[in-house]
Amino acid sequence: MTEPADDLTCEELVEVITDYFDGAMHDADRARFERHLAECSGCTEVVSQFRTTIEVAGRLTEEQVTSDQREAMRDVFRRWREDGAAS
Repeated sequence: MTEPADDLTCEELVEVITDYFDGAMHDADRARFERHLAECSGCTEVVSQFRTTIEVAGRLTEEQVTSDQREAMRDVFRRWREDGAAS
């Protein structure tokens, strides 16, 4: 069975998740996003993890993050970008 053309795939959801949290989606796109969440427990879990990360990170002050922690996060993002460019 093929998916209808307007269904959002898991990969597409991950690509636009920041727009969802920023409130930057058009109503139709937000509806597609939320329709996908209603049917996909994996993506629902990813969104939940993003919410938790945003909540926890939002409590941090710049002074609480050490230079080692900053560099570790930069390394994670560098690897993530490199992995994404390779696929």
